[in-house]
Amino acid sequence: MSAPDLSEARLAELAKDAVRTIVAPAAPSPVLLICEHAGNVVPAPWRNLGLAADFLDTHFAWDAGAAALTEALAAKLKATAVLAAYSRLFLDINRFPGEWDCCRPDLAGIPVPANLDIHDRERAQREKIARAPFDQAVSIWLCGRPAVISIHTFTPIVAGKSRDPEIGVLWREECRIGPPVLKALREQGRYVIGNNEPYDWRTSDGYTLRRHGLDHGLACLYLEIRNDLLTTPQGIGRVADALVPALGAAVGALQPEQDAAERDPGQRDPGQRAGRNGKSEDDLPISKGSPSRRGPPDRRREDSRNPKIQRPDT
Repeated sequence: MSAPDLSEARLAELAKDAVRTIVAPAAPSPVLLICEHAGNVVPAPWRNLGLAADFLDTHFAWDAGAAALTEALAAKLKATAVLAAYSRLFLDINRFPGEWDCCRPDLAGIPVPANLDIHDRERAQREKIARAPFDQAVSIWLCGRPAVISIHTFTPIVAGKSRDPEIGVLWREECRIGPPVLKALREQGRYVIGNNEPYDWRTSDGYTLRRHGLDHGLACLYLEIRNDLLTTPQGIGRVADALVPALGAAVGALQPEQDAAERDPGQRDPGQRAGRNGKSEDDLPISKGSPSRRGPPDRRREDSRNPKIQRPDT
């Protein structure tokens, strides 16, 4: 399948549709919510990557339920949220450029025609359309906030085996809020809580929280929710009701630390100061993610200059 030949104007037009942002009301939460796999749209010139449309409804293409849960959390926490619209089959923005599954060539053995033998020029086009607008929006809205939470979903069964966790808290020691969120969720007793399950963030790296969280010394974590819990509005509401107090308490505990850092900016490292000093988006730093050393995982897995903005009910 040949790559489309697109002008810079057309690329810019497609990039406008890459991100959706929900903006918090006047008293915003100190946490930014992000959802990298919220959408399953493939930009029109790529014609569904040569796949039948049904494949775009599978977990290969997106995290079903993640967008709806992010919206519910944004409303309850009064938090800003940045959601990606394009399918991870087009470009997985939570993978580092060049990783095998950033533009995965197959779906468990089923070829993705448009992802076979991609040339560097096309990869650069996809990065410009999908990743760059998301990174820009996150950098803008994260400025001044001490924490960022990434929302994902996972399937109940993989490789013929059932997965016991219902909510997974993926954390590293340097992310700081993992243990208190894990403890709070387990004390509720509402769901089976996985400690770095079903994926272990300590043994693999993700692009978005590396670039926007860890590289700036911000508190961060990935939340993974089993997608069969999010098939109805009632289920989404129940999960959100469990997550809100756990996240609110953990992030709220960061506020004294944030206040102290604002009184003495010299306590922050240069990367943190640059990322949170209120500069314009053109001046915001671009931190480089450290190279990932992981092999193929068993995961089957807006505001930009032209934003699409929603405001939650208050």
